Amino acid sequence: MKRFCTLLLALLLSATMMAKDFVRISYSNRSELEKIFNDSNLTVHYYNNSEVFASAERYDANTMTLVDTDAFADAEVYTLVYCPASEQETYIGDGETLLQTNDYVLVKGSAMPYKNDGAVAIFNKEAQLPRMSRDFPVVTEVNPIIREMLDQVNLDSLRATVQHLQDYQNRIWNSDNAFAASDWIAGRMAALGLEVEQQPFNANTWMGSGQAAPNVIGIQRGTLYPDTYVICGSHFDSFSYDAMYGGGTAPGADDNATGVASVLESARIMTQYEFEYSIIYCAYGCEEMGLYGSEAYASRCQQEGMDIIGYFNNDMNGYLYGDQIHIDCIYPNSVEPIGTYYMNVGEVYYPELPIRHVNFNQGDSDHTSFNNHGYMGIYPFEDYQNYSPYIHTPNDLIGNSVNSFEMSQQYCQMNIACLAEIANPVGSTPQVYCNPVSNFEFAFPVDKDVMELYLIWDAPEDGSTGELEHFDVYRDNAVIATVQYDPTIIHHLYTDTISIGAQAEYFIMSVYSDGCEAPSETLVGEGIPYQLSDLASHVSVFPNPAESLLYIVANDLQRIAVYNMMGQLIETKVAEGNQYVLQVGDYAPGLYTVQVVTANGVATKNIVVK
Repeated sequence: MKRFCTLLLALLLSATMMAKDFVRISYSNRSELEKIFNDSNLTVHYYNNSEVFASAERYDANTMTLVDTDAFADAEVYTLVYCPASEQETYIGDGETLLQTNDYVLVKGSAMPYKNDGAVAIFNKEAQLPRMSRDFPVVTEVNPIIREMLDQVNLDSLRATVQHLQDYQNRIWNSDNAFAASDWIAGRMAALGLEVEQQPFNANTWMGSGQAAPNVIGIQRGTLYPDTYVICGSHFDSFSYDAMYGGGTAPGADDNATGVASVLESARIMTQYEFEYSIIYCAYGCEEMGLYGSEAYASRCQQEGMDIIGYFNNDMNGYLYGDQIHIDCIYPNSVEPIGTYYMNVGEVYYPELPIRHVNFNQGDSDHTSFNNHGYMGIYPFEDYQNYSPYIHTPNDLIGNSVNSFEMSQQYCQMNIACLAEIANPVGSTPQVYCNPVSNFEFAFPVDKDVMELYLIWDAPEDGSTGELEHFDVYRDNAVIATVQYDPTIIHHLYTDTISIGAQAEYFIMSVYSDGCEAPSETLVGEGIPYQLSDLASHVSVFPNPAESLLYIVANDLQRIAVYNMMGQLIETKVAEGNQYVLQVGDYAPGLYTVQVVTANGVATKNIVVK
């Protein structure tokens, strides 16, 4: 019995000795931060610009603030929620609060964000301090190859991505829409020729635990140093209390469809070139709940010992406050070299663009995950004092929350310039570049239980390095048809069949002789039933105005009649099938009425001939 009691006492003493306290330690400079990281008494889990959260074997009241005893024993995470002191009592409620400061609340376990501000989950993982020996290039003059890349950043392309993600209505971290958005981003990256992975991960949030919509990782391999990387990233999830509790929406246009648009547009352009170093393009899930997605990826990068030169975050770049585009760079002083590099690139490529380093105490983003896993990361932000007031609400939409795609364009250009100067383009001339199709749209004639969906597009603008060969038609990220390019026509057309009530995502890939491929915007086609009284809305006549050819699309065509503005019959044509091309090149310029007779009824359309 005595022996048993002695053994029990030893076990209890051992357990007591193994328990660690969760503490906060303030610091003021890099040397103090390094001393904290090198202290064998401490295991650092998270740091920001002025303080560290760590597990301590021995608590020192003179240098530490005790946050919790027996760290992580009964909670997988601690959550730092940015919330001003004046609002904290309202926010806290019944939650287990461990620490309150002027800027944030530290909660045991997972916690909901406060209003428009962010949250950071602190995990039981050992953080790593980025090394200061990493050399960033010193940029003294504009590289003409990189300048050519920057000039290709397209406002319409940025807008199309933001619109597509906004149209999901919400991208809550574990929703079907978030998974669909992840799949769509993966499809776009794959279409650009990247090595694409969707990284699964679980999240333990205040909304519940489970699988989050996966991260999307796209790799463009370097020709000389394929195992050394420069990374850009963004999160694709969105959040609003209206979506959570009132059945409302969380469109997330500025937060953070604009960031995803910058990453995809950077990939669209940079994949047309070759670089010495590898470039990784990322889109993360579950950022709004505490940076879960980027934490999962950055942690894996650290475990695998990946050699990452730097990380450039893209989060909220579409809300312009005032009338001058400017950039606020957020990063801790511990990664100052990458901040200096960003300023250097801006001074050379865009000397008229104001850029400043700021310390932000109202939120956070995915660069922090990389900084805490030993990599230098920076966060260019729209305005730390006057960012969009509409984020995390149903009004985070194009127009009010995203009010300047010109600013998004500038942020994207800076992202490309920083990536390209590090990755180092190969050769004295660009590899290839090419343009997407224009005026991509649908026509919707319907027949019984299925509908023939007509995809219509115009040839790309001039300026590509190779000759246009054909178009690949994508449905739900898979090629369903190839349409040969015909230089004698303006409008190309492909007919697909879709069931009534179904939906599918379509885009057109322009394929060139030199291997360059450029995707169009993505449109959602729907099988929408209609009554005969709706016939006119399902008869398409285009283009309008017309110059030489007029396309008429409807189910079961029988006859086409054209009348001038005086009501006089110009000509009548017998038509069969679902499409007819009318020659109008000999018509006098003016207004005409086209009568379309089908088996389902008659519809009229007014057109202008130039």
